[in-house]
Amino acid sequence: MKKENKESKVYKSITIAILLIILAVAVGVGALQFIILKQQKLFFEKYEDSLEALHESIKETEENIIREIENEFDLIMQRNMQSERAISGKIDNTNRRIVILNEVYEGILKEQEKMRVESLFSDMDLQDKMAEAAGLMREGKINQAYALYELIATEQPGNQEARFYMYYSLFLKNRSDREEYSRIKNGFAVLEREGYIRGEMAEVLSYIEDEESYSSTE
Repeated sequence: MKKENKESKVYKSITIAILLIILAVAVGVGALQFIILKQQKLFFEKYEDSLEALHESIKETEENIIREIENEFDLIMQRNMQSERAISGKIDNTNRRIVILNEVYEGILKEQEKMRVESLFSDMDLQDKMAEAAGLMREGKINQAYALYELIATEQPGNQEARFYMYYSLFLKNRSDREEYSRIKNGFAVLEREGYIRGEMAEVLSYIEDEESYSSTE
């Protein structure tokens, strides 16, 4: 009987010890799980903080890049505008130079044309043409003489003699052609103002005056 009680006490003691061990292990496991969970929580908090910091850094970097791009774009636009203004100024200068060159070129062409016309009759040619026209006048070929004098007077406006004979032969062509009277009188008047006076001029003007007076009395 005593032996059974003793065994029963030992069994209970072992059982209690095992239970205490199990309880201690359970408490230890629970504490370990708690520590692990806490560490996990801290890790995730740090991870979230790091992730948020990374997002902020990326955002800030993006904003900096965008600002740099905008600034560079503004600089490019300013340079383009300056280049456009510079190009526009160069184009305007070029256009002005072209206008000036055109004017100079036109002046040269006119001068060359004038020289060409003036050189059409050299002094020797002019003398020959004048002599030819005078010969036609003597031969009574007034129309041909007039055509030649008109050509010389047109090409050589400063040739007063040619101009006189042009008007004089125009008168001799048809003394009664009153439509040419005004041209003849004006031409002689210009010659007189230039100091070129011939006796034939007075005779022609007197004849024209008589004819016009006679016409007005009819």
